[in-house]
Amino acid sequence: MPVVDIEEYMSDLIKNLQRQFSVRLVYVGLQGSFRRDEATDTSDIDVMVTLDKLTVSDLDRYREVIYGMPFAERSCGFISGRDELKNWPPYEICQLLHETKDYFGELRPLLPKFELDDVRNYIRTSCGNLYHLLCHGRIHAEPDLQTESLRGLYKAVFYILQNSYYLRTRQWVMTKAELLSKLQGLDYEVLAMAMLMKSDSAHDEDKAYQVLFDWCQQLLGAK
Repeated sequence: MPVVDIEEYMSDLIKNLQRQFSVRLVYVGLQGSFRRDEATDTSDIDVMVTLDKLTVSDLDRYREVIYGMPFAERSCGFISGRDELKNWPPYEICQLLHETKDYFGELRPLLPKFELDDVRNYIRTSCGNLYHLLCHGRIHAEPDLQTESLRGLYKAVFYILQNSYYLRTRQWVMTKAELLSKLQGLDYEVLAMAMLMKSDSAHDEDKAYQVLFDWCQQLLGAK
């Protein structure tokens, strides 16, 4: 599989977006595993794009840009208008700001401010949603789909832990490996399991479920 040169990709993308949208292009940033230098040869390319105002026809034009470039099947990310971004839910701003690398324009002035209570709200909301899906999947998912479902749920663990660690220390830790080295107890166990599942390494399925279940209950104050 061809290797993505992310700097070359971002440079070409910005040029193509400028040709398509001209001065309407406000911001382009990079998120996800490529931003954290954790990308593999199957990782999505998570790009954030902001226009002065977003219309349905703009989405079609953006699609044309993406599918006119290499690795279109791996393109992912987030697109919005300036006003939507300015009024984005405050509980997601800490994550959005710290996880996005500026490539064109500057993100911070486009976002509303966030408070520590917003970070707490992110943790509670994300954990509550995760716990609900974890329980629902155990009851309703077909047995042969439960492994894939659990792997998908574990993707949220890292982001919740990033916010939780920031709330405790006011430090944002960018990579999974560095964050793991700073954790203890169930926080350590659940991130270690998330990394194990991400790598498709052999693991105990029942233990993976139990660790995630216990961790969610701990965050929600049930333990």
